[in-house]
Amino acid sequence: MYTLCIHILLFPAFFSDRIFILTLYYPIYMNPVFSYIDYRLFLREYYEERKKTSRFFSYRYFAQKAGINSPNFLKQVIESKRNLTNQTIDKFSIALKFNEKEARFFRHLVFFNQAKSVQEKQEHYAVMLSMMHTVKEQRLTALQHEYYNYWFVPVIRELVNLYEFKGDYKKLAVAVTPQISVREARFAVKLLKRLGMIEQLPEGSYRQTDSAIISDSSVARMAVRSFNREMLRKAETALDNTPVEERQIFGVTVGISKECYNVLAAEMAAFRDRVIAIVNRDSNSDRVYQVHLQLFPLSRRLETGNDTEVQP
Repeated sequence: MYTLCIHILLFPAFFSDRIFILTLYYPIYMNPVFSYIDYRLFLREYYEERKKTSRFFSYRYFAQKAGINSPNFLKQVIESKRNLTNQTIDKFSIALKFNEKEARFFRHLVFFNQAKSVQEKQEHYAVMLSMMHTVKEQRLTALQHEYYNYWFVPVIRELVNLYEFKGDYKKLAVAVTPQISVREARFAVKLLKRLGMIEQLPEGSYRQTDSAIISDSSVARMAVRSFNREMLRKAETALDNTPVEERQIFGVTVGISKECYNVLAAEMAAFRDRVIAIVNRDSNSDRVYQVHLQLFPLSRRLETGNDTEVQP
Protein backbone atom coordinates (compact mmCIF):
# COMPACT_ATOMS: atom_id res chain seq x y z
CA MET A 1 0.00 0.00 0.00
CA TYR A 2 1.36 3.43 -0.97
CA THR A 3 0.32 6.71 0.65
CA LEU A 4 -0.53 9.82 -1.34
CA CYS A 5 0.12 13.08 0.50
CA ILE A 6 -1.84 16.19 -0.54
CA HIS A 7 -1.16 19.67 0.85
CA ILE A 8 -4.06 22.16 0.84
CA LEU A 9 -3.67 25.85 1.64
CA LEU A 10 -6.37 27.26 3.94
CA PHE A 11 -6.61 30.96 4.59
CA PRO A 12 -9.15 33.39 6.06
CA ALA A 13 -11.77 35.08 3.86
CA PHE A 14 -10.25 38.46 4.63
CA PHE A 15 -6.65 39.36 4.02
CA SER A 16 -4.36 38.59 6.94
CA ASP A 17 -0.89 37.31 7.55
CA ARG A 18 -2.15 33.93 8.71
CA ILE A 19 -1.91 30.97 6.33
CA PHE A 20 -2.68 27.44 7.45
CA ILE A 21 -1.56 24.22 5.80
CA LEU A 22 -3.78 21.18 6.10
CA THR A 23 -2.13 17.90 5.15
CA LEU A 24 -4.37 15.03 4.04
CA TYR A 25 -3.16 11.49 3.53
CA TYR A 26 -5.01 9.24 1.12
CA PRO A 27 -3.93 5.60 1.05
CA ILE A 28 -3.20 4.07 -2.35
CA TYR A 29 -4.18 0.42 -2.12
CA MET A 30 -2.03 -1.57 -4.51
CA ASN A 31 0.58 -4.29 -4.32
CA PRO A 32 4.22 -3.25 -3.85
CA VAL A 33 6.46 -3.23 -6.90
CA PHE A 34 8.24 -6.36 -5.58
CA SER A 35 5.13 -8.42 -6.33
CA TYR A 36 5.08 -7.63 -10.08
CA ILE A 37 6.77 -9.40 -12.98
CA ASP A 38 5.39 -6.98 -15.61
CA TYR A 39 6.41 -3.36 -15.14
CA ARG A 40 3.80 -2.11 -17.61
CA LEU A 41 1.07 -3.76 -15.55
CA PHE A 42 2.48 -2.12 -12.43
CA LEU A 43 2.44 1.28 -14.12
CA ARG A 44 -1.10 0.75 -15.39
CA GLU A 45 -2.41 -0.19 -11.95
CA TYR A 46 -0.47 2.67 -10.36
CA TYR A 47 -2.02 5.15 -12.78
CA GLU A 48 -5.54 3.78 -12.26
CA GLU A 49 -5.18 3.90 -8.48
CA ARG A 50 -3.84 7.45 -8.53
CA LYS A 51 -6.76 8.56 -10.72
CA LYS A 52 -9.18 7.14 -8.12
CA THR A 53 -7.62 9.07 -5.27
CA SER A 54 -6.68 12.29 -7.03
CA ARG A 55 -8.67 14.11 -9.70
CA PHE A 56 -5.72 16.27 -10.71
CA PHE A 57 -3.49 13.30 -11.49
CA SER A 58 -2.91 12.76 -15.22
CA TYR A 59 -0.32 11.55 -17.69
CA ARG A 60 0.83 15.16 -18.06
CA TYR A 61 1.17 15.55 -14.29
CA PHE A 62 3.29 12.37 -14.07
CA ALA A 63 5.50 13.56 -16.93
CA GLN A 64 6.08 16.84 -15.11
CA LYS A 65 7.04 15.02 -11.91
CA ALA A 66 9.37 12.77 -13.89
CA GLY A 67 10.94 15.65 -15.79
CA ILE A 68 9.88 14.24 -19.17
CA ASN A 69 8.86 16.58 -21.98
CA SER A 70 6.34 14.28 -23.66
CA PRO A 71 3.03 14.57 -21.71
CA ASN A 72 1.79 11.16 -22.90
CA PHE A 73 5.01 9.25 -22.35
CA LEU A 74 3.59 7.18 -19.46
CA LYS A 75 0.55 6.25 -21.57
CA GLN A 76 2.77 5.12 -24.44
CA VAL A 77 4.89 2.99 -22.11
CA ILE A 78 1.83 1.34 -20.57
CA GLU A 79 0.51 0.56 -24.05
CA SER A 80 3.88 -0.96 -25.10
CA LYS A 81 4.45 1.79 -27.66
CA ARG A 82 7.59 3.03 -25.91
CA ASN A 83 10.30 1.35 -23.85
CA LEU A 84 12.22 2.72 -20.90
CA THR A 85 15.92 3.50 -20.99
CA ASN A 86 18.43 3.88 -18.16
CA GLN A 87 17.67 7.59 -18.02
CA THR A 88 13.88 7.30 -18.10
CA ILE A 89 13.96 4.49 -15.52
CA ASP A 90 15.66 6.89 -13.10
CA LYS A 91 13.09 9.58 -13.87
CA PHE A 92 10.19 7.17 -13.35
CA SER A 93 11.65 6.06 -10.02
CA ILE A 94 11.71 9.66 -8.86
CA ALA A 95 8.11 10.29 -9.94
CA LEU A 96 7.02 7.03 -8.30
CA LYS A 97 8.82 8.07 -5.08
CA PHE A 98 10.72 4.80 -4.89
CA ASN A 99 13.27 4.23 -2.20
CA GLU A 100 16.70 2.85 -3.18
CA LYS A 101 15.64 -0.79 -2.95
CA GLU A 102 12.40 -0.29 -4.89
CA ALA A 103 14.24 1.65 -7.59
CA ARG A 104 16.79 -1.15 -7.97
CA PHE A 105 14.07 -3.78 -8.28
CA PHE A 106 12.15 -1.63 -10.79
CA ARG A 107 15.27 -1.28 -12.94
CA HIS A 108 15.77 -5.04 -13.15
CA LEU A 109 12.03 -5.53 -13.70
CA VAL A 110 12.12 -3.22 -16.72
CA PHE A 111 15.19 -4.88 -18.21
CA PHE A 112 13.69 -8.31 -17.53
CA ASN A 113 10.58 -7.40 -19.54
CA GLN A 114 12.54 -5.71 -22.34
CA ALA A 115 15.30 -8.33 -22.64
CA LYS A 116 15.85 -9.86 -26.06
CA SER A 117 17.50 -13.13 -24.98
CA VAL A 118 16.61 -15.83 -22.46
CA GLN A 119 20.02 -15.48 -20.79
CA GLU A 120 19.50 -11.76 -20.27
CA LYS A 121 16.05 -12.39 -18.84
CA GLN A 122 17.40 -14.99 -16.43
CA GLU A 123 20.17 -12.65 -15.22
CA HIS A 124 17.72 -9.89 -14.34
CA TYR A 125 15.17 -12.27 -12.87
CA ALA A 126 17.83 -13.81 -10.61
CA VAL A 127 18.29 -10.40 -8.99
CA MET A 128 14.52 -9.86 -8.79
CA LEU A 129 14.07 -13.27 -7.22
CA SER A 130 16.64 -12.56 -4.50
CA MET A 131 14.84 -9.31 -3.68
CA MET A 132 11.42 -10.99 -3.68
CA HIS A 133 12.65 -13.29 -0.92
CA THR A 134 13.45 -10.33 1.32
CA VAL A 135 9.95 -8.86 1.37
CA LYS A 136 6.84 -10.16 3.07
CA GLU A 137 4.63 -10.13 -0.01
CA GLN A 138 6.34 -13.01 -1.81
CA ARG A 139 4.57 -14.10 -4.95
CA LEU A 140 3.94 -17.69 -6.09
CA THR A 141 5.72 -16.92 -9.36
CA ALA A 142 9.03 -16.77 -7.51
CA LEU A 143 8.40 -20.20 -5.99
CA GLN A 144 7.31 -21.53 -9.37
CA HIS A 145 10.62 -20.42 -10.80
CA GLU A 146 12.52 -22.33 -8.11
CA TYR A 147 10.37 -25.44 -8.64
CA TYR A 148 11.35 -25.64 -12.30
CA ASN A 149 14.82 -24.19 -11.93
CA TYR A 150 16.06 -27.18 -9.92
CA TRP A 151 15.57 -30.40 -11.87
CA PHE A 152 15.61 -32.58 -8.74
CA VAL A 153 12.61 -30.89 -7.07
CA PRO A 154 9.97 -32.69 -9.23
CA VAL A 155 11.96 -35.92 -8.73
CA ILE A 156 11.79 -35.49 -4.93
CA ARG A 157 8.05 -34.89 -5.17
CA GLU A 158 7.65 -38.29 -6.79
CA LEU A 159 10.12 -40.06 -4.50
CA VAL A 160 8.43 -39.05 -1.23
CA ASN A 161 5.33 -40.70 -2.61
CA LEU A 162 7.07 -44.01 -3.39
CA TYR A 163 8.09 -44.88 0.16
CA GLU A 164 7.44 -43.63 3.69
CA PHE A 165 9.88 -40.76 3.84
CA LYS A 166 10.07 -39.52 7.44
CA GLY A 167 13.02 -37.17 7.40
CA ASP A 168 15.89 -39.42 6.27
CA TYR A 169 17.31 -36.87 3.83
CA LYS A 170 20.47 -38.90 3.21
CA LYS A 171 18.42 -41.84 1.93
CA LEU A 172 16.32 -39.46 -0.13
CA ALA A 173 19.40 -37.82 -1.69
CA VAL A 174 21.01 -41.18 -2.55
CA ALA A 175 17.83 -42.35 -4.29
CA VAL A 176 18.10 -39.58 -6.89
CA THR A 177 20.08 -40.27 -10.09
CA PRO A 178 22.53 -38.60 -10.37
CA GLN A 179 22.82 -38.35 -6.60
CA ILE A 180 22.16 -34.98 -4.99
CA SER A 181 23.36 -33.61 -1.66
CA VAL A 182 21.48 -33.86 1.63
CA ARG A 183 21.20 -30.07 1.60
CA GLU A 184 19.52 -30.16 -1.82
CA ALA A 185 17.10 -32.85 -0.61
CA ARG A 186 16.14 -30.66 2.38
CA PHE A 187 15.69 -27.67 0.09
CA ALA A 188 13.41 -29.63 -2.25
CA VAL A 189 11.16 -30.92 0.55
CA LYS A 190 10.92 -27.45 2.10
CA LEU A 191 10.02 -25.86 -1.24
CA LEU A 192 7.41 -28.52 -2.04
CA LYS A 193 5.81 -27.98 1.37
CA ARG A 194 5.69 -24.21 0.81
CA LEU A 195 4.08 -24.76 -2.59
CA GLY A 196 1.52 -27.10 -1.02
CA MET A 197 2.53 -29.89 -3.41
CA ILE A 198 3.32 -32.31 -0.57
CA GLU A 199 2.05 -32.46 2.99
CA GLN A 200 3.26 -34.13 6.14
CA LEU A 201 0.94 -36.65 7.76
CA PRO A 202 0.50 -36.97 11.55
CA GLU A 203 2.80 -40.01 11.76
CA GLY A 204 5.60 -38.06 10.05
CA SER A 205 5.51 -39.37 6.49
CA TYR A 206 4.70 -37.27 3.41
CA ARG A 207 2.25 -37.56 0.56
CA GLN A 208 1.50 -35.63 -2.62
CA THR A 209 -1.41 -33.23 -2.78
CA ASP A 210 -3.52 -32.37 -5.80
CA SER A 211 -1.85 -28.97 -6.10
CA ALA A 212 -0.07 -28.32 -9.37
CA ILE A 213 2.12 -25.63 -10.85
CA ILE A 214 0.44 -23.66 -13.63
CA SER A 215 3.04 -22.43 -16.11
CA ASP A 216 1.03 -19.74 -17.86
CA SER A 217 3.07 -16.72 -16.79
CA SER A 218 6.16 -15.47 -18.62
CA VAL A 219 8.32 -16.28 -15.62
CA ALA A 220 6.99 -19.83 -15.30
CA ARG A 221 7.43 -20.42 -19.04
CA MET A 222 11.03 -19.27 -18.79
CA ALA A 223 11.63 -21.59 -15.84
CA VAL A 224 10.00 -24.53 -17.67
CA ARG A 225 12.31 -23.91 -20.61
CA SER A 226 15.29 -24.09 -18.26
CA PHE A 227 13.89 -27.31 -16.74
CA ASN A 228 13.40 -28.91 -20.16
CA ARG A 229 16.92 -27.97 -21.16
CA GLU A 230 18.32 -29.69 -18.07
CA MET A 231 16.21 -32.80 -18.67
CA LEU A 232 17.51 -33.03 -22.24
CA ARG A 233 21.02 -33.11 -20.76
CA LYS A 234 19.91 -35.94 -18.47
CA ALA A 235 18.60 -37.81 -21.52
CA GLU A 236 21.98 -37.39 -23.21
CA THR A 237 23.69 -38.83 -20.13
CA ALA A 238 21.22 -41.73 -20.03
CA LEU A 239 22.31 -42.78 -23.54
CA ASP A 240 25.70 -43.79 -22.14
CA ASN A 241 25.04 -44.54 -18.47
CA THR A 242 21.65 -46.27 -18.39
CA PRO A 243 21.24 -49.85 -19.70
CA VAL A 244 19.18 -50.08 -22.89
CA GLU A 245 16.61 -52.32 -21.18
CA GLU A 246 15.94 -49.55 -18.62
CA ARG A 247 15.37 -46.69 -21.04
CA GLN A 248 13.53 -45.89 -24.27
CA ILE A 249 15.10 -43.30 -26.56
CA PHE A 250 14.21 -43.30 -30.24
CA GLY A 251 13.35 -40.86 -32.97
CA VAL A 252 12.39 -40.43 -36.58
CA THR A 253 13.43 -37.66 -38.98
CA VAL A 254 10.58 -36.73 -41.31
CA GLY A 255 9.54 -34.21 -43.90
CA ILE A 256 6.10 -32.82 -43.04
CA SER A 257 3.70 -30.01 -43.89
CA LYS A 258 2.31 -27.41 -41.50
CA GLU A 259 -0.97 -29.32 -41.43
CA CYS A 260 0.84 -32.55 -40.54
CA TYR A 261 2.77 -30.73 -37.83
CA ASN A 262 -0.50 -29.64 -36.24
CA VAL A 263 -1.78 -33.22 -36.31
CA LEU A 264 1.42 -34.56 -34.73
CA ALA A 265 1.33 -31.87 -32.04
CA ALA A 266 -2.22 -32.86 -31.17
CA GLU A 267 -1.24 -36.54 -31.08
CA MET A 268 1.66 -35.77 -28.76
CA ALA A 269 -0.62 -33.83 -26.42
CA ALA A 270 -3.08 -36.72 -26.39
CA PHE A 271 -0.28 -39.20 -25.74
CA ARG A 272 0.95 -37.10 -22.82
CA ASP A 273 -2.54 -37.24 -21.33
CA ARG A 274 -2.64 -41.03 -21.81
CA VAL A 275 0.72 -41.36 -20.06
CA ILE A 276 -0.64 -39.45 -17.08
CA ALA A 277 -3.75 -41.66 -16.99
CA ILE A 278 -1.64 -44.85 -17.10
CA VAL A 279 0.70 -43.59 -14.37
CA ASN A 280 -2.23 -42.65 -12.13
CA ARG A 281 -3.44 -46.26 -12.28
CA ASP A 282 -0.02 -47.65 -11.34
CA SER A 283 -0.17 -48.73 -7.68
CA ASN A 284 3.30 -50.33 -7.50
CA SER A 285 5.60 -47.45 -8.45
CA ASP A 286 9.22 -48.03 -7.39
CA ARG A 287 11.24 -45.67 -9.60
CA VAL A 288 11.03 -42.15 -11.02
CA TYR A 289 11.26 -41.72 -14.80
CA GLN A 290 11.25 -38.68 -17.07
CA VAL A 291 9.04 -38.90 -20.17
CA HIS A 292 10.01 -36.30 -22.74
CA LEU A 293 8.59 -35.59 -26.20
CA GLN A 294 10.24 -33.36 -28.80
CA LEU A 295 9.17 -32.16 -32.22
CA PHE A 296 11.33 -29.46 -33.79
CA PRO A 297 12.50 -28.35 -37.25
CA LEU A 298 15.87 -29.39 -38.69
CA SER A 299 15.59 -27.36 -41.89
CA ARG A 300 13.99 -24.31 -43.37
CA ARG A 301 10.59 -24.71 -44.99
CA LEU A 302 10.96 -26.99 -48.02
CA GLU A 303 8.66 -28.39 -50.69
CA THR A 304 9.22 -32.11 -50.00
CA GLY A 305 11.08 -34.37 -47.56
CA ASN A 306 12.09 -37.99 -47.08
CA ASP A 307 11.52 -40.12 -43.99
CA THR A 308 14.57 -41.55 -42.25
CA GLU A 309 14.28 -43.64 -39.10
CA VAL A 310 16.91 -43.15 -36.41
CA GLN A 311 17.54 -45.67 -33.63
CA PRO A 312 20.36 -44.73 -31.22
